[in-house]
Parts: sequence; C-alpha cells; structure tokens
Amino acid sequence: MWCFLRNVQQFTTSLCATFLLTFLLLALPVQSQAFWEGALTLDKAAQKLARELVKTGNLKDVFVLINPQDLYDAETRLSLPLATQLRNRLVTEMTKAGARVLLEGADEDTFMILQGTWSQRGDGLSIDLKVMRLAEHGPEVMSAASATVAMKHIDPASLTPDKSSWARYLIRQLSENMPWHADMTVHLPPFKISGQRCSDDLGSYLSGWLRPALAESGLLRPIDQRQELKNVQVTTLRTRGTRGIRPNVPNADEQSLTASILNADAELKGDFYLGSDTVEIRTKLVNSKGEQVSAATAEIPKSLFPEELFTPARIPKDAPLTVSQLTSFCVTGSGLELDLTSTRGEDRPYYRQGEEIRFMMRLNRPAWVYLFDLNPEGEAILLYPVDDRGHLARDVGFVREIEKPLILPEDGYSYELIADAPYGTDTVWAVASETPLDFPANMGGDWSRAENLVGRLRVQGTKLQRGYAEAKLELVTGR
Repeated sequence: MWCFLRNVQQFTTSLCATFLLTFLLLALPVQSQAFWEGALTLDKAAQKLARELVKTGNLKDVFVLINPQDLYDAETRLSLPLATQLRNRLVTEMTKAGARVLLEGADEDTFMILQGTWSQRGDGLSIDLKVMRLAEHGPEVMSAASATVAMKHIDPASLTPDKSSWARYLIRQLSENMPWHADMTVHLPPFKISGQRCSDDLGSYLSGWLRPALAESGLLRPIDQRQELKNVQVTTLRTRGTRGIRPNVPNADEQSLTASILNADAELKGDFYLGSDTVEIRTKLVNSKGEQVSAATAEIPKSLFPEELFTPARIPKDAPLTVSQLTSFCVTGSGLELDLTSTRGEDRPYYRQGEEIRFMMRLNRPAWVYLFDLNPEGEAILLYPVDDRGHLARDVGFVREIEKPLILPEDGYSYELIADAPYGTDTVWAVASETPLDFPANMGGDWSRAENLVGRLRVQGTKLQRGYAEAKLELVTGR
C-alpha cells in the first residue's frame, strides 16, 4: 500500500511539473519564444529565409535583385556591415533555392527586389525579409519570411556603423524621397567646399566616398565621366553643352556643364557643415531642367573620416603660396557664374601622352573670359584668348552666347593642345569678368608668376563692382 501511494505521489509531482513548465512556456513573451528559435546561426537563418521566400513567392527562375543597400537596421535605418554579410549569404542560398539572383548594377529590364530589416530582441536578432515587384500602383509584396539569429553568433563589429553604412543611408534616402521610381543616370561632381577651412581634397574625397553606394543603387546609376567623354565629338559637345534652363528661372538650380555634356538625367550635388564632433552632409538630386527631385541629409560622426581632411595645410609665414593654395577657393561676385570642364570631366581629369586636351566653359551672362595654365613651378601661361604668338588677343574673348559652351582649342586656338612632357598636375584657372581685365599682352616679368597673376586679377575683378567669377580644375598628365 505504501509503495502504491508513493508511485501515485511521484506521478502527481511529475504531472504538476509538466503542467507548470507548459504554463511558463505559454506565458513567455514573444521575445523569449524568438530566443529559442535564435539558436540559428547567420548561415542557417539565410538558408531558412531563402527557402521560404522562393517557395511562398514561387520565385524559381525569377530574377531577384539582392542589394546590401536594401538591408538595414530597423531603428537607425543604417545599412550596417551586417548588410554585406547577410547579402553574401542570401545570394548563395537564394541561388540554391532556384531564384536567379542579380547583383547591384544589373541591366535586366524586369526583376524583383529583396528588402529587409533586422532588430535586436533580447538575446536574438530578428531578421524580416520580403521580395517585392514594382507594379503600376506601387511596390507589391510577393513573399515574406522571418528568422532569428542568436546574438552570440553575430560579430559586434558588424552592427557598428562605418562610412559605407552612412553612404548607403544617404543614397537610399535619395531613392526613397524621389516622387517617382525610375532609373536615372547621375553625374557625381566633387562636393562644394565654401566658407570652411578644410583640405583641398575634401570635395573629391566626399564624392568618391558616395560613389560605391551610388553604384549599388537600383535606381540611380553613376556615370563614369572619363569613359563617357573619351570619344565624344566636338559637334556632340556643342549640342549637349547647351543650357538646360533659361536664366532667372525661380527656384532653379542648374546642372553643371559636365552633367549637361554627359547628358545625365540628374546631378548629385553635395555640401557639408563641419561641427565639433559631427559632419552634416547635405545632398540633392537636380534634373536637367534645374528642378530638385530629391534630397537627403545625415549627421555623421567626424571620427569616421580622416582628420587631415578637415584641417588645411599649415603654411609657414615666410613660405610662398603654392598654386594649389592660391586657387583653393574661387571668387564670385554680382551673380556672374562660370563653369569649367574638360573632355575627361572636372574632377582631376587625366590625359595620357599624345592625347588631345579640350576645355569647355559656360557663362550665365555675357562676359570676358580668360583661361590660364598654372604649372607646379608656379608659372602662369595664358591659354585664351591668344594670337598666333601666344600673346593676349585683346579684341577677342568676349562671350556673348551663353546658351552654348565655349570649346577650346576649336574656339580660340590656331594649334592643338596635346598632353606631353613634363608630366604632372597643372591647375587650369578660368576667369570671367563683365569688364575686360588689364594685364600685359606677353605675360612677361613678374606677371608670369602665378601668385602675382592670381592676386592682381582678383583685386581688379572685385574692385570693378561688376560681375566677376573664377573656376578651376586640376589636370593630370602622364605616359
């Protein structure tokens, strides 16, 4: 009898324990339930997600674009380094599951887009993915799947923002803020640096920082200006270089001459504000009509960028200014605007030995135009307007047609401009003035020194109380 009662007691105790455990499991919040599933590694989660997406969306043999820019943290909306890790695994697993995976830059006409977010829930990282197609009425979800990865399987560094995370954030914001979804070719010039004491390299650095993220975009496609302009004929340059808008159009922000010649759908313009600990990056897309079609802003930790970019080079008191330092800023006044580019673009165009060099300039108002070569030795050479001896031609150089670009050497030389030794980096400096500037025709004596020429012409231009503008580009030649 005693043994029977003991067995009953054991059974009852076991039953109560089972009931209590079941009750606790049912009472657990969703977060804790997700944790049990969170035993998955990132590899296993990618495998599970891919199979579910392909199966529920019937995506076998369907083109699917997988872009790290479309994978981001749900709270910060930053495409952290985890985005690249997840993308790489999804590419493999979606392919195994039967989908036809596309990477960024694909030129297929029709495809679906994989998008996803993640968020931390307790000891697990919940990943939510969906595959969408662009229908006439907007994006349409074709399939969705979720999985949770244990945080112990996630590298903490993959959840720490880096420069690429912020670049992808800005480009995705530009895409999402567009009033319509359409592929656009985009010219990306150096960022505008004005009124702030920073390195001369900062503008090119920031545009170069954004370019990889722009290349990843499914809607915005950056143009390789050097490649696109390599074999463009002069007649085509004149046609493409016409002004996209008329002067004095309210709220217009005209595309650059380079963007016009590239025949770009849009130009991505950027500037920045330097704070004590952050850098505020401002970007906007401007179409060929001068209309702003999108904009995005981000405050990025200053520590992510090289410190020397925000510190101008220290110049000893008695040291002469270099050509780069002389032209580190360009003066404008009274609304006159001057645009300068070349047949390799405006961002340090590179010409090999024997290649023909061409420059293009465009004004927003009629004015006198001058073009100089300031070489690394500090010498100033007049390139336009010149006569057969290379001296200043005072009776030419006044540009009346503002709708078309001035193309050199065709519109002002009797000889060609060919890349030749000595090789290196020259600064090409352009000046426009609504009153003719006064300097010697043969540019002899101390006028041949860049520091004298630049300083004196600036003084003349700013004292005239009329329109005055400068533009420059650094041209590189080599074998």
